[in-house]
Amino acid sequence: MPAVTREPYEEKLIENLESQDYRVAISGYVVNKQEGSFFIDDGTGQSLIYSLHPPPGDYVRVFGRTQPLEEGMAVEADIIQNLSDVNKELLKTMKTFLHNP
Repeated sequence: MPAVTREPYEEKLIENLESQDYRVAISGYVVNKQEGSFFIDDGTGQSLIYSLHPPPGDYVRVFGRTQPLEEGMAVEADIIQNLSDVNKELLKTMKTFLHNP
């Protein structure tokens, strides 16, 4: 039986999501909940997240697949991780370092 290979999720800022991105990880504050979706804001922008399950906290990381919209990109969630107890300033510093070497 052939091995199943999966591409890793790439940590991205919302402002940097592009149409060629496929599997991404984005994190931010939950700013609006709707049935079947919610929005998160990472300080660089907002992204629509499609999910059958509500976010597990007020600050989350979403692992999912991008979907182009007329304006911007949405993400269809595969996994939603609660980051509410994480040091948000330290996480922001780490993400800034990763995206601006």
